[in-house]
Amino acid sequence: MRRRVIMTFVVLGALLIILAVTLASVGTQLDEARITRDDLQFEVDELQQQLDLLSGDRQELSRQVEEQRKTMEQWKAELETLRQQTPPPAAASEPAAAQ
Repeated sequence: MRRRVIMTFVVLGALLIILAVTLASVGTQLDEARITRDDLQFEVDELQQQLDLLSGDRQELSRQVEEQRKTMEQWKAELETLRQQTPPPAAASEPAAAQ
């Protein structure tokens, strides 16, 4: 009878050790997953900040492009006005063909 009790305690002790190791392993995996999640969240936050900066840069460049287009349109209109106001140049006398 004592032998059975001792064997039962040995088996229960072994199971307890196996469960403790398994629990420690699961805990370690959970910690690694949390660390990875936190690292990924940090990267996502950095990428979001970069995206926001690039979006702002894009808007600024679009504004500058629009300003340049307006300036070019104004210059085209001024050039057209000048062309209409200036008479065409007189035809230059053609040099003698036969010399």
